[in-house]
Amino acid sequence: MDRGPRVSPEEARDIEARRLSEARRRRIIRWAVVVAAVVVAVAGATAYMTIGPGRELEPPTSSIAVVSAPGDWPMYQGDPTHSGYIREYQPVPAGEVQWQFRTSAPLYAAPSVVGDTVYLSTGDKRIVALDVATGEMKWEYPVTGPVNSSPAIAGNLVFVGLRDGRLLALDKETGALHWEFQTGDLVYGSPAVHEGVVYIGSGDFRIYALDALTGEVIWSRKTGGRVVASPAISDDVVAVLSQDQRIYIYDTKTGGFRLDYLTREVRGAPSMDDDLAYVGNSRSIIYAIDLKQRQLPFEKTARFIRTQLFFWGFWNTLPVIKGFEWAYRSPGEIFLGTPALDDEKVYAVSESGGVYALNKSSGERVWKFQADGQTRGAPSLAGDTLYIADTDGTVYGLDRATGEELWRFELNDRVSTSVVVANEMLYVASERGVLYAIR
Repeated sequence: MDRGPRVSPEEARDIEARRLSEARRRRIIRWAVVVAAVVVAVAGATAYMTIGPGRELEPPTSSIAVVSAPGDWPMYQGDPTHSGYIREYQPVPAGEVQWQFRTSAPLYAAPSVVGDTVYLSTGDKRIVALDVATGEMKWEYPVTGPVNSSPAIAGNLVFVGLRDGRLLALDKETGALHWEFQTGDLVYGSPAVHEGVVYIGSGDFRIYALDALTGEVIWSRKTGGRVVASPAISDDVVAVLSQDQRIYIYDTKTGGFRLDYLTREVRGAPSMDDDLAYVGNSRSIIYAIDLKQRQLPFEKTARFIRTQLFFWGFWNTLPVIKGFEWAYRSPGEIFLGTPALDDEKVYAVSESGGVYALNKSSGERVWKFQADGQTRGAPSLAGDTLYIADTDGTVYGLDRATGEELWRFELNDRVSTSVVVANEMLYVASERGVLYAIR
């Protein structure tokens, strides 16, 4: 029988030494993975015990909330879910500028509209209330710098964040200060108010839940990066994007952590319905993330360990990331702003001027429209019409079912924010510091 080539005793000893060395190396790797798992598990357990799921907290002192009366647009993207959608029929505008309100610096935030008043944050250091019919100023409140935060109107209060890190609550009728809260860094995002609680993110890495009537902290949670976008809220969850390139989802009643998901860089805020959160990132992808999923205490630790074992060759498959529902990819596009939602579709815009309508349940593309210039801000829906604006100053009205262009208006000014639709009027803010009311 052929037993293979003979080796000398010295070669045999070398082969055995190499075998034993390799066996020791593999044992060291295994033990290192085990030790790392224990350390991460202890840290994960500590964090879980600290922030989630938690017990239900004392209720706030009121139930005030952003509530959209027919035709109103009371906060960033219209409502706490950021749907950007007014269901009531709104006629396509004739394209007449009803009035202009001029400021001395660019406008960075879209206005909010409730009843007969437009509320506007300005680049020339003011919060102002304007008459819907004439654009005349009802009141103004001076602040310390330009404002990027759109006002949120709930109850008798106007909530707005400032670059100096404060969140203000102003009287809706007079502009008088009701209360203020100081975060640890700048506030760029817009507040959202739901069931007596106002939510705001800060550059100090935190999301805050405050009593809307008093400004007292109900809970706050630290994310992995700056929070510069507006939180989105449904009845039981709040979702916020952090500059560590993740979306964080928390329980509104307890402040407890539910889930985080890697989104990569997102230039906007999330929108949500009862089941899913939607975000578009700068790497050509729109994600739908399952809001019903919950990260168990050691689940992230287990996924980390399995991932390491996969790369070391000890596991055959990579673990599935919890929360993934679907993803739509359009190579080369940079998605920005906040997706708008109706009952069937997700609407998103890209920097190049692309407007995409996707099926909400599958992520499949329904239609695409191409604007003449680059787009800025989020799309807005009113009845059967989707509104967008490009940086060249063209405002478009599209059929939301087909993407067909129904209407356009040349503003001859560079648009700086999303188009706001309220009470049969369009409001468009510009880099020259002008707010246009178009009927």
